[in-house]
Amino acid sequence: MSTPTHVHGPFQELVGYETIVADGRPHLRLPVRRELLNPHGVLHGGVSLTLLDAIGGRSLIDQRVPASGQIIMSSVTVTLTTDFLLGVRDGVLFATGSPDHIGKTVAYVSVQLRHNDLYGPLIARGLGTYRVYARSLVRPV
Repeated sequence: MSTPTHVHGPFQELVGYETIVADGRPHLRLPVRRELLNPHGVLHGGVSLTLLDAIGGRSLIDQRVPASGQIIMSSVTVTLTTDFLLGVRDGVLFATGSPDHIGKTVAYVSVQLRHNDLYGPLIARGLGTYRVYARSLVRPV
């Protein structure tokens, strides 16, 4: 299907998701583990939000800012609205983001979280607003 690429840093390592490329776009993949479940035995909403937020920002990297033609190197979340549609207890999560509009400083992205496949049942969806930068905000460790 795809190969891992692009590391997000220590938080990515803590949660355990990987970035993959399929259909020419980045996606996030995360196997559901016991540590990611809430007291009811279903995926914790914070895990869903984490994946949706991360893929929203990641989907903007390497995109062009239309007004200037500059390449987006970093982004920071401004808002993220989310609808939770399906509770899951196991399997693999796949997050996908699709930029709806990129402006000079702000971009809007539709995000989805699916179960067991890039086109599997929809677990959660959202709309994110991101501040975009034509320079990297990553600080050396």
